[in-house]
Amino acid sequence: MEHTERDSLWESRIVEYLRADQPKKIVLHAPWEHRINRLAGAIRHTLAIGKSAIVLSGEVDKAKWLGRFLSNVGEFPVSVLSPAAPPRHFGRAEEGGPSVIVGTRSAVFAPLRPIGLIWIEGEEDPSFKEPREPRYHAREVAWTRAEMERALLVLASAHPSLESMFDAVADIHTVPQDPTSRPIVELIDLNREPRGTLFSRRLVEAMDEAVSSKAGVVLFLNRKGYARTLLCRDCGWMPRCSACGVPLAYSRESGRLACRYCGETDSFPQYCPTCKAAHLVSVGEGTERAEAEARRLFPTASVLRLDGDRLRRPSAARDLWERVRSTSWDILIGTQVLFQHLPFPRRGLVGVLQADSGLHVPDFRAAERTYQLLDDAVGCARPAAQGGRVILQTKLPAHHAVQAALSGSPHRFYEEELAARRLLHFPPACHLAALSVSGADQTEVATAAARWKARLEELGGAMLTVLGPVPAIGRTSKRHVRRQLLVKGTDRALLCRWVRDSLEAMEREHRGRRITCIADMDPVDMG
Repeated sequence: MEHTERDSLWESRIVEYLRADQPKKIVLHAPWEHRINRLAGAIRHTLAIGKSAIVLSGEVDKAKWLGRFLSNVGEFPVSVLSPAAPPRHFGRAEEGGPSVIVGTRSAVFAPLRPIGLIWIEGEEDPSFKEPREPRYHAREVAWTRAEMERALLVLASAHPSLESMFDAVADIHTVPQDPTSRPIVELIDLNREPRGTLFSRRLVEAMDEAVSSKAGVVLFLNRKGYARTLLCRDCGWMPRCSACGVPLAYSRESGRLACRYCGETDSFPQYCPTCKAAHLVSVGEGTERAEAEARRLFPTASVLRLDGDRLRRPSAARDLWERVRSTSWDILIGTQVLFQHLPFPRRGLVGVLQADSGLHVPDFRAAERTYQLLDDAVGCARPAAQGGRVILQTKLPAHHAVQAALSGSPHRFYEEELAARRLLHFPPACHLAALSVSGADQTEVATAAARWKARLEELGGAMLTVLGPVPAIGRTSKRHVRRQLLVKGTDRALLCRWVRDSLEAMEREHRGRRITCIADMDPVDMG
């Protein structure tokens, strides 16, 4: 009865908003199965009043799946729009009839009128932010378009971004997860395990049970490769990227070292270049090492690994995803790419090898993204009544992201994270602008960056906080250096104006010189 009442409330609200002829925004915080059913219903109501709908997804494959699903469950035509699709692919829009367009972030610009509904599925996905000029965020463009069209914007997710959850303009509609659908979730404190433990004893025992009963095991570790880096045991030398300064990750499969920021690669050193010792050891763990350990512990089990290295070639990626969906494996090891395809087949055991690994990234959204990934991982396990079990291994058992995933209490995470953001003055408590200056001459770049900072402080005064400039991780090319600044402001309109004015002044000042200045409002990837 409770679900029926919630569904009725949702239906009545959707119909009311669609007919209001006023822009409306709803944040739908709900599990996947609830979101997908509400999406189909919202499209039917939109078409019934003679208006079109746009559905956005962060990934191309997710968009294709959504298009197929909606075509099967709905009695309406659906056009899946690829990023490079020509205008003739806009379905019935050419004939003037209402259409349903499904696509990635660029589909928000589909030339449809009138629009009644824009639905962003998985609205927290960083893929909705365009990394190149004009660096728009599909979520912001969608709201601007909804205001222009007097349409309804729905931001849907199992774990919405903090910006959406605390958006003063939006109505929040929450559908709590059914407690009976959750697996048993256990916590392993790695501080109490032997140093270097990858699989705790309890996890190995649980894996043995799941493999024996053919229940299936999913192991999540959000770091590809064999090890985080190499280390000389004699002098402490580590191989580092010449441009970024960060340790190079080691892939035993390719036998090479690689920078996870700029992609620079190097051969595996046979000895330490500093002290000439041959005592090089691997430090940290990646999916390659997890796969090797799983094969050692369970030699007769079918082990499959899914990460960015395995999915580079489209043909190999299709074959791997087919194997994943067929569940013709005993143990599946993967990074966050596991959650980029829906629906994921629920299995008997999910093991998160290092639940806190994402918390060490230099990004104010690190806790938020960690919680989202842990929540997705928990969702890969069957309900407790069907033997579903999740084991979270972590060295930070008291962290609010870990505790929220353990208890299944999203509000606990949102409240504690918002308090931390307010204390440190990060979104949604303020707005950000990421600025970068790049060029071939290091002194010239440093001088230009310092000048940009001074100009901004002159324009904004006490209303702006300017951090930096600091050397940037990553590079634009082998011959360029880059410095970056971070600007904080409470008033977005003023922040945009000051950044624009200062950028134009910098471009005038450095016209003819090999200096490039870039401004990115409300950046998403800060790590």
